Amino acid sequence: MTWASDQPSRAVPTRDRPESAGASIRLHRAYKVHRIGDTGVVALGGVDLEVAPGEFVAIVGPSGTGKSTILHLLGGLDRASAGIVEIDGQDLSLLGSAELTRFRAERVGFVWQGAARNLVPYLTARQNVALPRAIAGRTRRVRRDGSPAPDPDALLAIVGLSGRAGHTPGELSGGEQQRTAVAVALANDPALLLADEPTAELDGEAAGRVLEVFGDVSRELGATVLMATHDLLAARRADRVVHLRDGRTRHPGVPIPPVQDDGRVQLPPEAAYALGDAELEADVAEDEVLIRRRLERGRG
Repeated sequence: MTWASDQPSRAVPTRDRPESAGASIRLHRAYKVHRIGDTGVVALGGVDLEVAPGEFVAIVGPSGTGKSTILHLLGGLDRASAGIVEIDGQDLSLLGSAELTRFRAERVGFVWQGAARNLVPYLTARQNVALPRAIAGRTRRVRRDGSPAPDPDALLAIVGLSGRAGHTPGELSGGEQQRTAVAVALANDPALLLADEPTAELDGEAAGRVLEVFGDVSRELGATVLMATHDLLAARRADRVVHLRDGRTRHPGVPIPPVQDDGRVQLPPEAAYALGDAELEADVAEDEVLIRRRLERGRG
């Protein structure tokens, strides 16, 4: 049995990284409710999450738990129904449509499940990577610290595809296509890279190469990387893993002794101190028991 902490998932100190422009992230009691007719379907039920600039975080959970919803909120593709969604201290709910479009173009890179969504089939890998800057009318880009952003060839080198720059997607393997998609997502030198199930369609070796690239991106470019996945093995490659279930974050528990024959259980000292003398209630689910103060949910 474990004692599950119910504190917000906070950023952890990261390795030395460039000072260029990794984004800091803060979600505070973020809710997302989808309306289907007269019914509200809760996708997120009050998520608290903090991510440090340059951190590589994996969001783990089964399908339908809200992983993709978090990425959509952070990428400015959707708005929270309630709560705060901040990137570098900017509450995205306060941005208008034009400001959100500019935010996505300049600050966020997306890698979707399935390389076909990320690449233009008749362009070479180099041309695909060059395309986002060409569309934006900026073939050269300078970072906020004055240093030049990596060009397409440098990005393909980072993802290990220098020798495949002249090949079209149809001439690349599935893993190579997805690594090219990562380079495309980095073309505008984003502060935040969002990846939704990026290894779902790859074999183990190809998936490992893609995950290695995400680590290189956070270390060498200083970008913040958030990856949504149901694959626990893939998640282990991240700096930190955040578990999501039923639209809420679930935090790793602390082992405690088994329940005694008379039903008593010994809680860790910090848990006993946090609960104090308050009246308690327990939620019993299939594989967990959540104990909390009754007043936290109110009466009546």
